[in-house]
Order: sequence, then C-alpha cells, then structure tokens
Amino acid sequence: MLIRASRWACCRTSLGGIVSYPHGPGSGPAGGGPEWQPYSEPTVAGQPHFGQPQPGNPQYGHPAPGEAYQPYQPYPPQPGQWPAGQSGFGPGGGPPPPRSRKPLIIGLVAGAALLVVVLVVTLVVTLAGGGGAASNPDAAVKTYLQALSDGTAQKALEVMKAPPSDLLLNDDILKKQQEIAKITDIKIVDTTKAGDMATVQATYKYGDRNADETFILHKTGDSWRLDEGAVGLELSPSMDIPELTAFGVAVDKEAKIYYFPGPMEWGSADKNFTVVDTKAKDFPMSAQAYFGVSQLTTELSGTGRNAVQSAITAYLDNCALSKQADASADKPGCGQNVYAYNAEPGSATWTAPTDLSKLEYRIGYDNPEEVSVSGQLPWSVTYRTTATSYRPAENKTEQDNEFLYGKVDLSADPPTFTSD
Repeated sequence: MLIRASRWACCRTSLGGIVSYPHGPGSGPAGGGPEWQPYSEPTVAGQPHFGQPQPGNPQYGHPAPGEAYQPYQPYPPQPGQWPAGQSGFGPGGGPPPPRSRKPLIIGLVAGAALLVVVLVVTLVVTLAGGGGAASNPDAAVKTYLQALSDGTAQKALEVMKAPPSDLLLNDDILKKQQEIAKITDIKIVDTTKAGDMATVQATYKYGDRNADETFILHKTGDSWRLDEGAVGLELSPSMDIPELTAFGVAVDKEAKIYYFPGPMEWGSADKNFTVVDTKAKDFPMSAQAYFGVSQLTTELSGTGRNAVQSAITAYLDNCALSKQADASADKPGCGQNVYAYNAEPGSATWTAPTDLSKLEYRIGYDNPEEVSVSGQLPWSVTYRTTATSYRPAENKTEQDNEFLYGKVDLSADPPTFTSD
C-alpha cells in the first residue's frame, strides 16, 4: 500500500532554514485537486529529504527485510493544528498568510541595543561619579589627584567640600603649579569605611618628592567628597609684605587664602620689592600638610635696590658741593669731615664716593617702604691751608672714611635719603 500525505499547506521561516509542515489527511483543497505526494518529514533547507534513499536505510513505503508491513499511523495533531480530516479554513478559503518573524527580530535587536546603551550610560555615570561627585571614596580621591595633575580645577572642586574662597582655585594657577612640580604615579593604597565617613591612603609623586597621604572623606547623599582639598593659609598683618601677591593675584587684603596643595609663587605688586620663600621646595603635598607663614621674607628687587642707590647718590652729590672741611657747616645733614683746623674756609673740594657695594640695606620691620642704610664710604677732599708766619699756604688732599647711617623713603617721589 502506498502511503500518501497531503500537499504542503504553508512554509514558515526559521533561523535554521525553511521548514515545511504538512496538513493532515483530508485537509487538502476541496475537490479535483492534484494528487497527494508521498509523505515526508518537515524539510530543512540544506538537509537531505526523507523519502530519498540513504545507504543502509529502508525506503518509506517498503518494509525492511524480515519485518511485517505496518499500516500508516498519522501523527497526532500538534498544538494549533486541526485534527486529521478537518480543515482549518472555511469553505473555499486559503491558508492564512505566513506569520513573519521580522517584528520579533527587530524587537530583539532593538532590545539588545537599548541594553547596551543603558549599560554604557550606567558605566559612564558610575565612573564619572554622578556628574562630578564620586560614588565611592576611592574614586573621589583618584579623581581629585588626577584633576590636580591635569590642571582642571573645577573637576577637583566637584569632589571636595567647597572652601570659603575660590580666589586662587582656578585652572590658570593650578597649571602654573603643575609646571613647577607635577603630580604623577597616583596609587590608591588603602580604604577604610565607617558609615558615612572614610579614609583613603594614596601615594603619588609630586615633582621629585614622594607623597604618602591619607585623605578624610564624608558621604552626602550618594556622593563622597574630601573634607579638605585646599590649603588654608592665614596671612598675618605682621608680615608687612607690601602688596603681597600669589601667582600675580593680589592677596594683601585677604585675611586667609585657599589654594590647591603644591608650589606657590609669592610676590609683590610693588616693583621695589620681591618676596622670597625660604622653603619653596618644601611645599605642602596635600591640604592636611602644615604650612607656616614665617618662611616668607621681603627683599629689595633690582628696581628697589636701584631706587635706594639713586637716593643715596643724590644725597652724596649734594654733600660733595660743600666748600668746607666739615661739610655740615654749609650742608646740613652731611657727615664728611677731615678736621682740618688750618683749612682755609671755603677752599675745600669734595669728591663723592662712587662705590656703594659696602653699604647694607634693611627693609623696615614696621614699614617696608622705609629702608635702613649703613656702611662706610671713602671721601676725598682737597683744600688750601691758611698761611702762617712760619708756613706758607698750600693745597692738601685727605681721605675721610665716613660711616653713613640713615634711611631711604621709597614712598617719596623721587625716593630720598636722610642721614641719622
């Protein structure tokens, strides 16, 4: 008996190829249709069809040697299929259109893309610390130190408690600090949490120095921030540094300044002075480091020294106009004197000293604009002696090493020297 199966009712797309499903018996087209074809298993593209002879296997429709022929047993109806002998379509109706999997595939692809986007966004937000703030103490310290190294002040400020003043907390000054000594080789060594408080130990190089610092942090909401990210420095009024500046920014009116840890360039807006940091290389490497103010001293700048010497030279030139052996006789305030009792009055000619290298200058403690001057100066004088009954008049030249002591007032225009 020849086993027959219905014609293929439909084809559905599968990820592995084209799969065909047969109707059950009696589900073919009504009346006069083509003969049914022999039944075969669902066919997948690229695989051999059942019904084709294969080596060692009996063909369908023919019993194997030694076996009794078994009558055809139809497959039980599958879920969603009509039982044998029944049609799932109305009279004269055709099969329903194939159900496309395109929406499903598009949905899966879109879902995967959305998942990737969500993961990427979540990762970025986590690493960025939620738009500036850090979600864990390690990240806060690493972000802070890296921001200092990169010269990005705003990024450092986002992971630290804001100080009362940000006058010096900007990119320009931070980059100048990093040009002098740069932070490198940042490593987080240890982290300890206790509720909303944490300590983070970090090591790094600051210029040619090795830093090993412990930072204290507190959590506010979901964000961790450093308690101290800027050095706070009180400026004592007793410093008396005229028009004090920090990296060129005037700070002489500030009671306390805040700046990122690192080297500092002190100066004065007064062109006559320069500020010297006697411990410039021992700059604070973290905000917790102690930094005193006694290391700042004021010195005359090149301009200031020239101004002082010009004032002294003007004084000496005026004293050199004296015609007396004791210059104070006709030039009050002048100190050169050769004690020539026999000098003819008005006959003296003084030569002022030109070498001022042995003079010392000291900036006033209470008033930096008042510069003390002290030291010896060699004068030369030529005068005519008075004739006597036993000695005729003659010209004599003598030297006088005057000890000069006085002050130069740099606030005067022009600066003036006054002897004491």
